[in-house]
Amino acid sequence: MASTTPQRTRPNIIITGTPGVGKTTHCTSLAESTGLTHLSINDIVKTRECHEGYDDELQCFIVDEDKLLDSIEEEVKAGGYIIDWHACEVFPKSWIDLVVVLRVGSETLFDRLKER
Repeated sequence: MASTTPQRTRPNIIITGTPGVGKTTHCTSLAESTGLTHLSINDIVKTRECHEGYDDELQCFIVDEDKLLDSIEEEVKAGGYIIDWHACEVFPKSWIDLVVVLRVGSETLFDRLKER
C-alpha cells in the first residue's frame, strides 16, 4: 500500500547543545548558506505562546511540549528547517534527518554565559 504522506525533498536538521555554545550563530550561518529556514524554538515558544508561564527563578519559559509540537508540525513535516534548541528528544524521529550537538570548552562557555 502506498503512503499518503508526501516525502520531504529538503532535510530537517537540529542544532543542539547547552546554552552558550553557539547554536543560534551556527543556525543563522547555515540557513544563509543553504537556503534552509532557521527555526528558533525559543522564539516559537514566546511568539506562539507554547508555554505554561515563566519561571522567575530559572529565568525561562516553562515549555508546553505538546503545544510546541502541534504548533510547528505542518511546517517541519514539509522539510527545509534548521531547528535551534537545547534539546532534541522532544521531536519525533520521523521529522528529523540529522542532529548536530555543539560543544565548547568549559572556560569559553563560562565566559560566554557570564557575559549574558
